[in-house]
Amino acid sequence: MIEQFKTAQTTAAAAYHAIVQAERDVFADGLTEYSAMEVRSEYKVERELNTFCRRLLSRLVMEASRKFDPPGGRIEIDQSRELDRCGLDIEEDLRRNKIPDLDGFWQHLERTFGGEAGERVAFEQAAKAIINGFWLKPDTEIKRTSSAVILEKRVTSQSCFHSKGQREVYYSSQQAVATTFDGLATFAEKHQFGALAMQLRNFSVHRLTFSTREKLSFAGWRSRCSTTNGSSS
Repeated sequence: MIEQFKTAQTTAAAAYHAIVQAERDVFADGLTEYSAMEVRSEYKVERELNTFCRRLLSRLVMEASRKFDPPGGRIEIDQSRELDRCGLDIEEDLRRNKIPDLDGFWQHLERTFGGEAGERVAFEQAAKAIINGFWLKPDTEIKRTSSAVILEKRVTSQSCFHSKGQREVYYSSQQAVATTFDGLATFAEKHQFGALAMQLRNFSVHRLTFSTREKLSFAGWRSRCSTTNGSSS
């Protein structure tokens, strides 16, 4: 595909130069340096190729995440990290007039995230999301009842301007809540709580409004919202 793109660039350059020559033939007096046709510089051509290769890389990473996601789980792939692990340097390859080995990069993604490896990575990432989301440490005391485990997550909230007396999760905390819910959903699916997993994944914290001490119930799980000085848990 990169070879095709380079061929297209060469073909386009030839077509542009043909137009420039045709313009010179029409205005043959040579009295001005002005030209209606702008021929791209070598720098612009190189930058265009670099951009195409990087976008192609991003497509590969997106496809790997989609293809290798295990049932009930999701894989987040750090593109920069995997490029380093694979030893692929696009800028250096292009500078040396080499075609970046994207086939080799895809094979690296398959080895790293395909099959059981991908399932392991997905659950490790989900566990990390839960641990970070609830600020859990080895010495954290976990509250338990006869039928439940109680975890507390603190987020910043603010008054909701379009619903008097209601609050909403502050913008900077929304992604952290969504990531934590996604981690919980992964383990809910793993342990056969499909309805709970679906509710957690489909829950939109961006549209959530609540009042102090309001309870939200999911299939097999309950959340209570309490507020203290702008912080909610």
